[in-house]
Amino acid sequence: MNRLGFGAVGPATTAKARHVSPRPYHHPHSLTLSRPYHSASADVDESTFAREKFGAQKAISSDMYFGRNAYDPAATAEAQERLQQFRGATAISSNQYFGREEEDGEDGAGGGEGLLGDGSLSGLENAARDAIQRVMANPDVQDAADKIRAGALKLSDYLQQMSER
Repeated sequence: MNRLGFGAVGPATTAKARHVSPRPYHHPHSLTLSRPYHSASADVDESTFAREKFGAQKAISSDMYFGRNAYDPAATAEAQERLQQFRGATAISSNQYFGREEEDGEDGAGGGEGLLGDGSLSGLENAARDAIQRVMANPDVQDAADKIRAGALKLSDYLQQMSER
């Protein structure tokens, strides 16, 4: 009898039950059978695979483990080098990161110097004014504003009456 813990007892095992019959092995991330048969010795090989291949590394990616996308240490080193040049920067654009030329035709916050590309805040002021005008043009917002005004007038009248007493 094998004890499973907390007093639970597993089924009695026999020599026949311990035998692992060959069966097709299907890796969970592949669409085809990667090996024709799976055996108990394959379990041991798979359990030590990661330790043997990546034992000295602090971390690995799933792409490295499964060998997808042709993991390239040189490309990783190049990316780390590229990141070093931005150390201490508060913001970078994707064009800066990938070494592409900034486009002159960009408008808004994406181009040139300053927030608006022209070094001033006038564009920001114009954009805010346009956004507020669009919101205020909405009939629902106008209706709500009218109701607030009416409520404020009623409150004002009430307070005036209270002060006269």
